[in-house]
Amino acid sequence: MARSHTPRWRRPPTSRDGSFANWARTESSTPARWVLPATEEEVATIVRQAHADQRRVRCVGAGHSFNGIAAPSDIAMSLDKLRGIVAYDDSTVTVLAGTRLRDLNAALAQRGLALPILGSIADQSVAGAIATGTHGSSLQHRNLAGLVTGMRLVDGTGEVRDYAEGDESLDAARVSIGALGVVTRVRVRVVPAFHLRERIDWLPVDEIADALPEIAGSAEFAKVWWMPHTARALVFRYDRVAAPRTILPTVLDRFVDEKLMHGGLLPAVYAVQDRRSGWVPSWNRVAGRTLHKPSRVGPSPMIFSTPMPVRHTETEAAVPLESGGAAWDAAVRTVDACGAHVNFITELRFVKGDDGWLSPAYGADVVQLGAYTAVLSHRDRYFEEFWRHMRELGARPHWGKEMDHTAEELRGLYPRFDDFVALRDQHDPDRTFANPFLDRVLRP
Repeated sequence: MARSHTPRWRRPPTSRDGSFANWARTESSTPARWVLPATEEEVATIVRQAHADQRRVRCVGAGHSFNGIAAPSDIAMSLDKLRGIVAYDDSTVTVLAGTRLRDLNAALAQRGLALPILGSIADQSVAGAIATGTHGSSLQHRNLAGLVTGMRLVDGTGEVRDYAEGDESLDAARVSIGALGVVTRVRVRVVPAFHLRERIDWLPVDEIADALPEIAGSAEFAKVWWMPHTARALVFRYDRVAAPRTILPTVLDRFVDEKLMHGGLLPAVYAVQDRRSGWVPSWNRVAGRTLHKPSRVGPSPMIFSTPMPVRHTETEAAVPLESGGAAWDAAVRTVDACGAHVNFITELRFVKGDDGWLSPAYGADVVQLGAYTAVLSHRDRYFEEFWRHMRELGARPHWGKEMDHTAEELRGLYPRFDDFVALRDQHDPDRTFANPFLDRVLRP
């Protein structure tokens, strides 16, 4: 999974040289031009013209990915002007596709509403998070794409298509990896706003595999973190509670994590560790203890999301729930087996099964196991050894993270893969939305 060095990430489309690089700086490209439509009609006009001129368009959201899924090779389209809530009621909200999750969370909170579940980062665009199968951690809730009850997109010929709940094509479009069209708006389920209490417990790392069924059922939301080269893992559980009188301690805790640690100290530490990786195990033993914190209470978006982390790379595998223990043990063994010094957590999360054709949780509940590192000199051998084990367990990759899978391998992992490709032929017969990533994972 070797990657060349890429330039510093710039928020598209305002970079002076017009280049694109994803958040992880693992992929970059220089599109011929950027376009910034302000309406759905402008999106359709741009796509129709590109189709007529036999050019390619790639939609760019926040760029918060670890592979080339969003990298534009010709025309780069930013949806930064398509933001905001279009309509809402007590159970659903219709939102423009370029809206950032953090802004949607704030707008919903003002209305006494919330998304039922969120992932760890709230900086992504709504459309981008859905298209890649972004998820939280709960066997009672599906990934963010599973919240979608309706969608509108502009297909490869410039036609606007609407999908409603019950339409089989909506199941294909839920996790579309940007291959079916430019999503312009989505309708998602919402619930009354709620607060969560976070509880964190230690457990020996070699006991996690056997404890997974108990952990998964012990709270509505639960996950596991392990700092490699240490003997204990952290089990996070989240339960609904009444709103506290103040959330000031939680706000201050977030400020320290985001601004002082991830924004100040950790970038400097990780820069040194990339050159002196032998220091990593000792650092991990100290840093791991700081992850165990007193119980926090706050609004669900605040508790679900983590601070924007220091720059690093990630890969992630979804394995059937019954294989979760084996996957965990394999991931732990991988660190020693490949001789890597890994300075980022291994994360295990639970996701309820769904009907999205390209969803990693299609058809059954899964454990999604993430391997992360900021020691770039060890990344390739770490990820390759990780995937050697995950492939043996029939794992599906996360669409937004490091992956070297090809169409033929993915075809064997997704029962509706050929159906998705056939629908793509209808929506984008001339591959207006293709890029090198899609050429690899879906065939040219």
